[in-house]
Amino acid sequence: MSRTGFDHEVAIVGAGFSGMGAAIALDRAGLTDWLMLEAAGEIGGTWRDNRYLGACCDVPSHLYSFSFDLNPDWSHRFSPASEIHAYQQRVRDKYRLGDRIRYRFEAVSADYSAGGWVVRSSEGEELRVRYLVTAVGALRIPHKPEFAGLDRFRGKVMHSAEWDHDFDPRGKRVIVIGSAASAVQIIPQLTRVVERLTVMQRTANYLIARRDRKISGFEQRMFRTLPLVQRVFRWRQYVVNDFLFHANFTGKASLRKSLVRWLVRRHMKHQVRDPVLLGKLTPGYEIGCKRLLLSDDYLPAIQRDNVELVTEGVDHFGEHSLVTGSGREIEADLVVLATGFETVKFFGNLEINGPNGVSLKQAWEEEIRAHRSVVVKEFPNFFMMFGPNSGLGHSSIIVMLEAQARYIAQLLCEARDSGKSTILVRPEAEASYNQELQKALQTTVWNSGCNSWYLDDKGRNFALWPHTTTRFISEMRHVRLGEYRFFNDDRQVDPDHRPHGGLQQSIIVGGRHAGEIDFRTSRKDKPAP
Repeated sequence: MSRTGFDHEVAIVGAGFSGMGAAIALDRAGLTDWLMLEAAGEIGGTWRDNRYLGACCDVPSHLYSFSFDLNPDWSHRFSPASEIHAYQQRVRDKYRLGDRIRYRFEAVSADYSAGGWVVRSSEGEELRVRYLVTAVGALRIPHKPEFAGLDRFRGKVMHSAEWDHDFDPRGKRVIVIGSAASAVQIIPQLTRVVERLTVMQRTANYLIARRDRKISGFEQRMFRTLPLVQRVFRWRQYVVNDFLFHANFTGKASLRKSLVRWLVRRHMKHQVRDPVLLGKLTPGYEIGCKRLLLSDDYLPAIQRDNVELVTEGVDHFGEHSLVTGSGREIEADLVVLATGFETVKFFGNLEINGPNGVSLKQAWEEEIRAHRSVVVKEFPNFFMMFGPNSGLGHSSIIVMLEAQARYIAQLLCEARDSGKSTILVRPEAEASYNQELQKALQTTVWNSGCNSWYLDDKGRNFALWPHTTTRFISEMRHVRLGEYRFFNDDRQVDPDHRPHGGLQQSIIVGGRHAGEIDFRTSRKDKPAP
């Protein structure tokens, strides 16, 4: 342990794109005393775990990578999961992150105490740090519906995020439950080898052509020898995607939305000739309200002779079959749960407890919210990557992650340079930010009436950013210091006295924390180093 009383200045929980992006941003800011905690034995997160048949990204590869480390060797316009994971490993090695990653450290709790955080592992190990950064991602905990009798089913059951490549599906009778993002990639692969495939569709989804293609050797050599060409190529993709946000999701683009709706429905009608099947595949909600799916082969696959689309609900499972709501029995050897993730469980099994004795889960009971997607009131020295309302429906999440990582690094630099160790967002800043955020979300198609994972049980959108990525980058470019409190908090919290509603009320003086710098009056907002 260092002379400061901390094992490290920063702990980063998670070693996927979020964690690596945060680590590199800290290194670039001269904040090198960090440790990355990874529950698994390898980096990668989503792209380590999701290795189902046909797994690939639905964002163009040249955009789905760090802007500071472009990859000229992508094999396809939309590259497979294995290539994305290999890219992550190359980034880890290039930026020398590996020596500061603790594998097999499953963080289960983090408690604020004496100006820092005590992080505990599932094995009982404790790590004390001044700053805590969660980078656990949103698509990590498989959602497994509790179907009656599924535990009695004697066939094979696997979730798309827990694919068993040792199981051979050739010649088998297969049921896929789900018809969204992972399902439209899995199903075309299975239809080629199985005896019979039944797709259990709860909700229809809009599909548009992916238009995937191989990237030629000439293009790869050009990108490798002329990096500027690749940057221009990436920039063009970025601009097009931000334009599509206005075209698809805002309430101010009715003409363009009508055009997009016409193009999507025309594509589906062109690929599906059977009007009855087309009716089952066509959603009744506004296009864009749920995730728009990209696929070149799903609609042709669903029409193969060995495939059946079933829109009845699942009633229960028998030992060798699924029974639908109407009582129909469908025999199966394999059941694939393409049922998505527990998106509301931001931190999985990690419990985060603030200085007032309230957990983050309790603080979010009324609403899941944050300030600028990275900090939460009454949780000092706590930062999130991919926090509330930073998800996207139109572009690369890595663009957002880079902006968040730079922002967090700026906050830590400001604390360091001001001689203060504790960072806390002002409640009024968080409230104002979220009020404007929710007002903007009301004008988007995501709040047009469909039931999606973007919304909580009260219909409040906690997941998505309601503007372009360009605006997010602009707003996150510089820290507005007046939105935060910077002070020193090195006192141990008395376990028998945990006042609710504020950070250690015993050290608040005149409405401010002792030693706090009030940037609202002391100086104008400026970018941190």
